[in-house]
Amino acid sequence: MKLIMYHLVEVKTSAEEKEFLKLPALLYEMEEDNRWIGPLYKDTKNFFNPSKNQLLKKGEFNRWLLYDVNKHLIGRIAAFYWKKCPEGEEVTTGHFGFFECTEDRKGAEHLFKAASGWLANKGIKAMNGPFHLGGPGFFTGSLTQGFYEPVFGMPYNFSFYNDLFIGYGFKTILKSGTYKISLKDSPNWQFISKKAESAYHDMNYRIETFEPKNCEKFSKDFTHIYNKAWANVPGMAGMTLKRAMDRCRRMRPILVKRAILFLYFEDKPVAFFITVPDIHQVIKKFKGKYNLVELLWLWLSVKVFKRITTLSGLIYGIVPGYEKQNPEAVLLDSFKELLKMYNYKFDELILNRIGDFAPGMKKIAEQLGGKVYHQYFTYQLMFDKVEKKK
Repeated sequence: MKLIMYHLVEVKTSAEEKEFLKLPALLYEMEEDNRWIGPLYKDTKNFFNPSKNQLLKKGEFNRWLLYDVNKHLIGRIAAFYWKKCPEGEEVTTGHFGFFECTEDRKGAEHLFKAASGWLANKGIKAMNGPFHLGGPGFFTGSLTQGFYEPVFGMPYNFSFYNDLFIGYGFKTILKSGTYKISLKDSPNWQFISKKAESAYHDMNYRIETFEPKNCEKFSKDFTHIYNKAWANVPGMAGMTLKRAMDRCRRMRPILVKRAILFLYFEDKPVAFFITVPDIHQVIKKFKGKYNLVELLWLWLSVKVFKRITTLSGLIYGIVPGYEKQNPEAVLLDSFKELLKMYNYKFDELILNRIGDFAPGMKKIAEQLGGKVYHQYFTYQLMFDKVEKKK
């Protein structure tokens, strides 16, 4: 009689959903890795709720738990796709995410097979990931270098996950990183200021800072720029106004309006730069909980006590065709001057998702003395190649 070493379970009950939520904390505690920062359970639940996650309204998802021979929970994974393509057209690539597992190659293979098999049954030929929260561009990728605490907006994982991905047949399709930059006055910042001068003298350009009461207006501008700048980057998806407004409202308690800038040319939105306080410094203590008490403490930490010293450069975007006026320099120089003008006490900025796909921002980050702090890979698995390999 053959011993069944693994037991795979689809997440269907509330008890299984709780296990899906709590598994990462168990794994990182077991390995005594205190650099991992647990996402809020509420955010994870909302990701799998089509009424909260607009991306899933035309798509589907599934989740699995993996148990070993002793019925110990050792892994999890989710698979999802945003929408199907019409018959006769190329099938949309699916996605996988929320992957966590012990250092068990065979166990990981069971999880990858479950996700890819489910997507294949939907007519999908490949899957990208890993995604963790919020959809494309937010908590996306697998950490491959710089195993420090993650900045808000970026994930953390065990280093051996990358060996599990590559060993199964995943290929790297996108490399990006975070850059840590000091916000103290320096010759580097003076150099960036000089690069921005030509745009300051051009009256067709103007800068606006985010105003919460104008959420719809800025969400429209954000959507326009984002879709021009990011929609065609691997691992990203188009933005809708509704999804942008939902995100704006949900993040309002942590938004610092003078740390969010939009650049306009002849009143047309052409670039944005969005930073938020690195709330990981606060929510690490919440251990996944986010009720009224945690919400109040987060609001006090950001708005009243102002104890957070790091800003997370959450996302930026530049409409192609406006690179000649150095929009990256204009945004960052204006951002730095506004922080100084209003006496904000932030010490450093960590820019997220900097890569070869955005050469202008990468160059500016390096000119500001920034070094790669974390490095992330986004992977793709082509199902037909795995079948041939097996």
